[in-house]
Amino acid sequence: MLLGECTWVDVKKYLEQSDLVLLPVGSTEQHGPHLPLDTDTYDAVWICKRVAEVLKEEGIGVMICPPLYFGVSLHHMDFPGTVSLMPETLSAVVFDICSSLYRHGFRKFVIVNGHGGNRPALNAAAQNLKAAYPDILVVIETFGLVSDVISEILETKEWDIHAGEIETSTSLYNREDLVRKDRVVREVPEEMPSKYMKLGFRVREPKVDSFSFSTKELSKSGVIGDATKASKEKGKILLEASVERLADLIRDLVKR
Repeated sequence: MLLGECTWVDVKKYLEQSDLVLLPVGSTEQHGPHLPLDTDTYDAVWICKRVAEVLKEEGIGVMICPPLYFGVSLHHMDFPGTVSLMPETLSAVVFDICSSLYRHGFRKFVIVNGHGGNRPALNAAAQNLKAAYPDILVVIETFGLVSDVISEILETKEWDIHAGEIETSTSLYNREDLVRKDRVVREVPEEMPSKYMKLGFRVREPKVDSFSFSTKELSKSGVIGDATKASKEKGKILLEASVERLADLIRDLVKR
């Protein structure tokens, strides 16, 4: 069920059966010269809808909140079209959305986050919500459910973090018509201030947890990774695994 298409009567009936809601969160930010600005949001919404379809066949209804199309994208602001919220703004907006839904009877919130840059703000919102409402449960998923799958299919060892192999693969699978294939590139930083400053899904060597950066400092194209290694098959494997495992998570939560 899409919350935005429901009447208040529909929501009331849903709450008689379930207190769980999915909140897709993404961004409107540059994704290189070849991917749409709303890639993160589109993927999050796509996964939520597919999960709802899977669970509906099992008699489990899932409510999907309207998505947040803006996130924390300060590091991409050098590229036209990017729209960014401050971290405290995103955190406050998520807190207010969940507080409103909590007031109506929702208690379990699964935030499906398509943009890694949102994580600190979302974590803060989750902690603030728990402090305000002790019986609330907030779960944040940012591809953590499929980290093993990413490691298996990803060819790029390090520096595939934005508009590269992974994100281009998912877009090739769920909306290939919007991928500008003639603009696909590989671009990774040639030199960093320290060997411990590394980013990427498959990095296993010692590294700092995070560091501040501007995308423009690392990439002229906006791509940080190797989009030339992307494929529709990789996108299918990753997205279908995301759907399967998120659905399994929800099965656990609805029993609780």
